[in-house]
Amino acid sequence: MTTKEAIDPAGSSLSRRWARSSVLTKLYWLLRVGVAVEYLGHGWAGLSRSRAWLPYYDLFGISADTAVRWLMYVTGSVDILVGLVVLFFPLRIVLLHATVWGVFTALLRPAVGEGWWEFLERGGNYGMPLALLVLVGGGGWSLRRWFTQGHLPEQVSDRALVWSHWAARVGLALLLIGHSGFALFENKSYFYKYFAFFGIDGGTVDSANLMAVLGAFEILLGLAVLIRPVKPLLWFVLTWKLFTELLRPLVGQEWFQFVERDGDYVLPVALVIGAGLYAAARHRLRTRSAT
Repeated sequence: MTTKEAIDPAGSSLSRRWARSSVLTKLYWLLRVGVAVEYLGHGWAGLSRSRAWLPYYDLFGISADTAVRWLMYVTGSVDILVGLVVLFFPLRIVLLHATVWGVFTALLRPAVGEGWWEFLERGGNYGMPLALLVLVGGGGWSLRRWFTQGHLPEQVSDRALVWSHWAARVGLALLLIGHSGFALFENKSYFYKYFAFFGIDGGTVDSANLMAVLGAFEILLGLAVLIRPVKPLLWFVLTWKLFTELLRPLVGQEWFQFVERDGDYVLPVALVIGAGLYAAARHRLRTRSAT
C-alpha cells in the first residue's frame, strides 16, 4: 500500500473505481452530479431570497412581501431537495421534473420582459437534465416505472446515446448564443463591470465596440459547437465558460450565480467524454438503416 493510499484509502479506492469505470458510466455520473449541483445552486439562490426572482412571482400575482417572507424559502428548499434526490435516489419522475422545471424557469425570463436571450442562456439548465433522462430512459406510459430509479441500464440503445448527445450539444450551443445576446443586443450593465475588472473603462468598451466583438465571438462559439464539436473546441469552451462565469462573483454577484450554471461547465466535458460513444452509435444506426 502506498503512503497516499494509507492516508486516504477511501479516496484512493474511489479514484481507482472511477479510472476503471466505463466511458458510459463516467458520462452518466458526470451528468447526474451536474444536475444535482445545478439544483443545489438554484436552491441556494432561493434561500438567499434573490431579488431578481420577484418579477417571476409577480407574474402569478404573488406579492413581493409574500415571496420574500416565505415562498422563496419553499422554492429554494424544493430545488435543494430535487438536487439531493438526483444525487442519491434518482427517480425518473424527478429527472423529468428537473427538465420541465428548467424549461419553465427559463421561459419566465422572456415572460416578464427580460428577452429571449435569457431563455437561451439557460440552455444548460434544461439541456443537461434532458441528456441524463434520455440516457437512462423515461417511464413511457408506465406510472410505476416513472417512480423507479433512473440508474444506468446494462444496455443503452444507440438512439438514446445519439439523442442524449444532441440534448447536451444543443443545450451548450444555446447557452453560448444566449450569453452572446447579452453583450451584442442587450448591453447588460454588469458586462461593463467585467471589463472594468481588467481596467477597461466604459468609454473604451463603447468606442472600441467591445460588446459587439464579445457577442459575435460567443455566437461563433455556439454555432461551432452546433456544427462540429471537436474536442479542442470543447476544451476551449470549458475554459472560456469557467473564466467568464467566475467573473460574476469577482465583480460582486452572489456565488450561486456561478454554481447554478454548472451545466455550462459539465456539458463540454460530457460531450468530450461521450464523443466516441456518439460516433459509434451513429455509425451503427446508419449501417442498419442502409441494409
